[in-house]
Amino acid sequence: MKKFILNSIVVLITALSSSAYANSIDALERERAHTVNLILDKTISIAERKSRLEKSKMKLLDLERMIINNKNINKNPSYQTIKAFENFELTFLVHSSVEKGKPLAITWFEKIGLTTDNLINTKVTRK
Repeated sequence: MKKFILNSIVVLITALSSSAYANSIDALERERAHTVNLILDKTISIAERKSRLEKSKMKLLDLERMIINNKNINKNPSYQTIKAFENFELTFLVHSSVEKGKPLAITWFEKIGLTTDNLINTKVTRK
């Protein structure tokens, strides 16, 4: 019994002393990927998609604000941080969609090149 308690204490101390590292850009990228997955998910109903997207949009907005308002972000920025700001419209999707006055999904589709005109002009061929 004493050995079990001792082992438990060692495990607890080890767990508390080591912390997982995840910066805010990583969290934003994960949430954005989740949001895009919701946009493309054809297995859920329109009402459910709308509800989930609204929740995800609020999370994205909070994460975007945290990054934009971070005073230390420009001190020794990582490659990932530089790329995130170079691709502002994709990284900060909620801010970009609000600035354009368009829905989140439309903003994302247009940025990656899937506009209505592009889709209409495509040809289906068989090899």
